[in-house]
Amino acid sequence: MLSFLQRRLTLLFITAFILTIIAFIVDRVLVASHNPEVINHQNYFYQYSNYLWHILNGNFGYSSLDNKDLIKRGLVFFASTLELCFVALIFSSFFAIPMGILAGLFRNSRLDYVIMTIAIVALALPVFWVGVMAVLLPSVWGDLLPVDGNLSLIYDVPVVTGFLLIDTLFVVDKYDLFAFIDRVAHLILPALTLSFFLITEIVRLTRSSMTMVMRSNYIQAAYAKGFSRRKIVVAHALRNALPPIIPQLRLQMSTIFSFAMTIEIVFNLNGIGKWLFISLKSGDYLVLPVGILIISGFILTFSIFIEIFMVIISPLRRSALYAD
Repeated sequence: MLSFLQRRLTLLFITAFILTIIAFIVDRVLVASHNPEVINHQNYFYQYSNYLWHILNGNFGYSSLDNKDLIKRGLVFFASTLELCFVALIFSSFFAIPMGILAGLFRNSRLDYVIMTIAIVALALPVFWVGVMAVLLPSVWGDLLPVDGNLSLIYDVPVVTGFLLIDTLFVVDKYDLFAFIDRVAHLILPALTLSFFLITEIVRLTRSSMTMVMRSNYIQAAYAKGFSRRKIVVAHALRNALPPIIPQLRLQMSTIFSFAMTIEIVFNLNGIGKWLFISLKSGDYLVLPVGILIISGFILTFSIFIEIFMVIISPLRRSALYAD
């Protein structure tokens, strides 16, 4: 186990080192191409060492538009994007896991064909088009849900954690739960739009995992002992079919974040996608390497954390680890 942790932490540091090199190259090439006067003629090793030293000290630079700390603003906007992805994951899991379980239990049946057809159609729909259609819903069905912004302008919520679902709970004395409810209302349509892609992935993964588990020898032995199908599915199949979905889903993290950033632009959400888009459009190119480090760093750290977590909870992964 210690050697496994050592290998993963080594991988984390090496990949983080490569990310800083990529961010440095983007910073030098992109910024220098738009501002030739800032080109430094010192050797690149010295420039990179200086750049890495500033990063290790938390100095990622300041915005050329409002002179605010880039890393602090980037983390606040990234927290909003994480919140959107988390709510979308809850929505998609609520619908997709039962659909995937049914498709796996009744593989090659009419129910399986209907579920997979729905999943394939959801995957084929471009996420930005689904977002635009969701924005047009109030003009067709009436003003049911907000389609613009993170929170109504009547609420003044100070930034504490960056997650508005949490920050709105800190102003309960001032607004009761109305600010929290308003935040939830602003998240519903964007999260449902993002969940279209997630539903497809979770249905496919759950169906494949459930099918493999139901064909396992211990499931056949449970049938031979006379256990009911319901008991076998609930007590044995689900417990072994759901954990393998987690490491497979983490491979889609980069795609999920790219879709989330697109949705932020469509719904005018103050997330990291909109922040990067507006900043680059306004000529504030220093935000690009900061955005690369924040997003890539989170995906890398999250992936390694999931690997360690799966080794802890999965006996099969632990046995394979000890065998290696």
